[in-house]
Amino acid sequence: IFSEKTIDGPGYGPSGVRCYSGALVPATAYAAETIGFVDLNTVFSHHPDFASARAAMSLEQQNAQKEFQEKAHLDDNGKRALDNTLTERIAKREQDLFDPIRKKILTAVHKVAKEKGINTVLSAGAVVDGGVDITNDVMKAVGAK
Repeated sequence: IFSEKTIDGPGYGPSGVRCYSGALVPATAYAAETIGFVDLNTVFSHHPDFASARAAMSLEQQNAQKEFQEKAHLDDNGKRALDNTLTERIAKREQDLFDPIRKKILTAVHKVAKEKGINTVLSAGAVVDGGVDITNDVMKAVGAK
């Protein structure tokens, strides 16, 4: 769900907090920095808007499938074109539904990190040992259930 691209790429986010997703960073490279980590997928799946966004996506996919089945009479080229159109529509809807949630979560990550004096935040999957887990704090900041 998250990658370096969605976290403003490698480097600094809007609040000056470094965010990396899935990156292996030698411990010596940031020895002077305080490193935190967050399980973004857990925060995302517990976000208060996630269930409704997921339900809306499911409905969008069902509608697309129904539309495709209703147009079964199309030739192969027509079916391919329709499939492309429906796929693009689903991708756009997914982006419209989930990007605001991602943005709220990343804003919360930056806020929590800054409050705790953490200047580098990694994805939990990239951490083998050490670091400060800020997952619960981020969940509270976004009002997660």
